[in-house]
Amino acid sequence: MAERSHSIGAEGTDVGIIGGLAVALWFLVLDAIAGRPLLTPSLLGQVVLMGDSTPDTGNIVFGAILLYTAFHFVVFALLGMGLVALVHWGIENSVVRYALLPVFLAFEVIFYGLLEVLSERTGELFPFWTVVVANTLAALSMGVYLWIRHPAFRRSIRDTPLGAAPLN
Repeated sequence: MAERSHSIGAEGTDVGIIGGLAVALWFLVLDAIAGRPLLTPSLLGQVVLMGDSTPDTGNIVFGAILLYTAFHFVVFALLGMGLVALVHWGIENSVVRYALLPVFLAFEVIFYGLLEVLSERTGELFPFWTVVVANTLAALSMGVYLWIRHPAFRRSIRDTPLGAAPLN
């Protein structure tokens, strides 16, 4: 398969949409099982974007859902662009590939930490395991997409595994 030019902006947006959908679908399933579909984006919109430290857990706030959904996908698109840039850079520089795991771990900690700071009820509203599973699903889906789209990245890992000095 011939290598194609990869736009960081366009491909990053695709990667972000994939990761954002994985998270959104995970929480939609959890909300549906609990009998309250769309509660998660409603609560996150209220807490993160509307600054309400005691969100209304009994009602769905559609304005909060719309705001948070837009915010969610913009953040994921930016994260996707960053990941695509790291993959492109990692093809040429094997040391850069070490950054991929810390980026994932930092994202996990920063997101959950932000929720804890914004609302004292976060632990009860969003148990840690749900956030970890959501972000892991996002990371896996984005990683698979990037793995498939970048044969040069796969070759660079085969040719220069992590920890090995480049042959150049």
